[in-house]
Amino acid sequence: MILAVFFAQIHPNYLTQQWQRLRSIIFCSVSGYGVIPTLHWVWLNGGLGAPIVQDFAPRVVVMYVIALLAFLFYVSKVPERYFPGQLNYLGSSHQIWHILAVVMLYWWHQSTVYVMQYRHSKPCPDYVSPL
Repeated sequence: MILAVFFAQIHPNYLTQQWQRLRSIIFCSVSGYGVIPTLHWVWLNGGLGAPIVQDFAPRVVVMYVIALLAFLFYVSKVPERYFPGQLNYLGSSHQIWHILAVVMLYWWHQSTVYVMQYRHSKPCPDYVSPL
């Protein structure tokens, strides 16, 4: 997947209007790829009823909501669509997208710290179910 993203970005047509849809698909694919390990993690921890899943899964959902919001700004070109020429240097959708990406990474960092504290305060059970 990394190679596909890399080669797509160095292609001369990547930033053209023709490839707008492909750029959106690449962004969604990279973001959505994290859903697979998340579902696997939920399954390994005993499903949605497990305490760690109930504590941590909402944090994952919030991360994806922030990513979705960033994507919506990226695709819709709001606010510069409504204020053409006024947001060329500050306040464009691309800048908002970057700010939300940083907020998302900070949220993910704080969530990881939360999981580490959770694991230190509540160690794994002695019995591990066979896969």
